[in-house]
Amino acid sequence: MRMVTAIDKMKDIYRREYERNPVFTLFLTILIVFFVIFVIVAIITGGDSIYYILVWDHNDVFMDYFNSVMYSSDRPYTYWLVVYPPLITSFYAFIGHFTIPYISVASDETLSFVLRDSQMGLMSFVAITLITFYLLYVIYSRIMKDMDFRKELMFLFLVVLSYPFIYALERGNSIILALVFCLLFILGYKSENKVIRYLSYIALGVAAGIKLYPAILWLLIVRERKYKEAWICLAFVLALALVPFLFTDGNPIIMLDTIFSYTAGSLGFTNITQILTGFIQEILGLPSLLAVTVGYVVLGIFTILSFFIILYDKEMKFWKILALLGCNLVLGLGVGAQYQIIYMLPAMLFFLVAEKNMTRENLFFVYCFAMMMVLIPGLGAGHYMTTANGVFEFYPSAVVGAMESALVILVSIAILGEGLKRLWRNRSAKRRDPDTVD
Repeated sequence: MRMVTAIDKMKDIYRREYERNPVFTLFLTILIVFFVIFVIVAIITGGDSIYYILVWDHNDVFMDYFNSVMYSSDRPYTYWLVVYPPLITSFYAFIGHFTIPYISVASDETLSFVLRDSQMGLMSFVAITLITFYLLYVIYSRIMKDMDFRKELMFLFLVVLSYPFIYALERGNSIILALVFCLLFILGYKSENKVIRYLSYIALGVAAGIKLYPAILWLLIVRERKYKEAWICLAFVLALALVPFLFTDGNPIIMLDTIFSYTAGSLGFTNITQILTGFIQEILGLPSLLAVTVGYVVLGIFTILSFFIILYDKEMKFWKILALLGCNLVLGLGVGAQYQIIYMLPAMLFFLVAEKNMTRENLFFVYCFAMMMVLIPGLGAGHYMTTANGVFEFYPSAVVGAMESALVILVSIAILGEGLKRLWRNRSAKRRDPDTVD
């Protein structure tokens, strides 16, 4: 009897929460359900389902961070051929200055692994990670300030334990830090306070100095037609992205050459060029040059259409603009990785704040956004696929990444379609009535 009463009470609570805010409640429900399923499967499989969704090289945990510290400590651009911008490279060199002297290695090749196992090296990673997540919490609380505190904590807990975040943390990748500075820019670039506004420009410069491509958020200022501010922001971004080369052995030409050489041969399931190159070259067996060319052509069309809508569709909701920018960050230039779905978080946050009613459109975006973040058990070490160029093994982490990218593609198609349709309709209306004011 008590059990029935407790269940009925829980149903009543859930029903009230859903009636109050169906969009947020359904989003949170999807994350909770998949989290519970993930935990149950992990218990049943003895942890295998967790083990197999992480990076395929299970000895490489946290190594994006520790390799970067090693690379940055000595000729990062001319010897190690790093692909990161000089700001984050200089930061890693700074970390190395205080950690590497406390270890001894037989050769440079093992330095990063010894550093990972050292007290000073591991503590530096833990400290930076804790600071990064604290900043993320502060920013998130600012955006979701009208949300109930318990819901806020539950949402943040589930997001931090989402697949893209776990994958990024397991890699030791700096993308979460880049996200923090992207969010700081988004929060401050419209401020009437010049100091806050300029600090947000610096934040964007730091984000670009960590991952380079977040610089496209600069389009948000151009969209506002604040061209003077756009030039000021661009100056900050370029300064933070380029000036730190003075503290390294590199220059923009060396870095870009390394980036394009590195990305041209990468196969995967995350961004547009990887997906198309893999399909055309590996599945269809066509020449690699054709595959790469088609990939970049499609990417170019997608980028141009996206930027056109961002700049000219004034009726589009702000969270959709952020979503389109996030889609470009995930599907655009660079080496695609599962953790890049993190760039969709700003759009998710502003979507959950702005949308309260469960329309058919909002239902679509709730499912897409939630399924990008859920934890999906990894079952099996991998499976094999015969292609035109041989046999390839696909790991569960790659399958999850492909599913997430498919959802990002769906979101981008929906928003692009809406924007192009609206711009075409407005253009046709203006032709019929030249006196129509945009």
